[in-house]
Amino acid sequence: MTACACCGAEVDEDGAIDLDLGLPPRSAGAERLAGGNVLLGAESYVRCVLPVELTGDLELWFSAWMRVTPEDARRAAASWGVESLRLTGTFAHDIKPWDDLDGAEVVAEVVEAGAPPDLVAHPLLGKVWDRDHVLSAFPVELPISIRQELRDSWSVERTSGLTPHLVPDGLRFTGPGRTVFLDTRKAPGVSARCVLELALAGAPSVPADQKLLVADGVELRHALWLTTIRHEFYGHVARFGELLIVTCLYDDPADHAWARHVLNSVRYRA
Repeated sequence: MTACACCGAEVDEDGAIDLDLGLPPRSAGAERLAGGNVLLGAESYVRCVLPVELTGDLELWFSAWMRVTPEDARRAAASWGVESLRLTGTFAHDIKPWDDLDGAEVVAEVVEAGAPPDLVAHPLLGKVWDRDHVLSAFPVELPISIRQELRDSWSVERTSGLTPHLVPDGLRFTGPGRTVFLDTRKAPGVSARCVLELALAGAPSVPADQKLLVADGVELRHALWLTTIRHEFYGHVARFGELLIVTCLYDDPADHAWARHVLNSVRYRA
């Protein structure tokens, strides 16, 4: 692990993440063979593994399905996990952020005896994909921190263990003892300072040691924090005509450093 430059928190960088894409469409009622790894029905499928390389020395391992002929499904079931097993067919999923993967021609081989076959020919293989762009598309808890893309060209670090949820006014991350609310707003033609003043209208008055204001290039970063039943951290990043509101709620007072880290991680993509 490496340490974050702004708060000293540990930041995960490398490793592997497993994601299950679930059952393929049109598989309801199919006969399950080979311990559920082969589906024989109106359309037949074989479970396989799709290893996708991401930047940051990270691999994404999808548990996925390929569409095969009934004959190949029976052959796979009869020789499941045997290293000589090789299958051709079509991919049975669409995966965001990519397009048009369902129906792509693929090839799978068993590379480790007893394991599901690996896809060795697939449109996603042979290229290293941007990990933040890819993982931002998955609304699931991740064991690592990523840069989550937001609307209106903003991004922020989604720290490990948090699950994203779309809400009417933005995005929410939730995890044990931690919650982050993110809301973007526009104020065309208004300076960063005026945008921030508008956002703080009606804000509670707090002591000087419970707030901060930092000029960061063309941006103003502001925060104030309160302690009620939970610890509340209200952050703002203002620039000409735009504002990102970052609200962090946390149970452990030591997570104040984490909340500062989330605010400091905010970036605007020009």
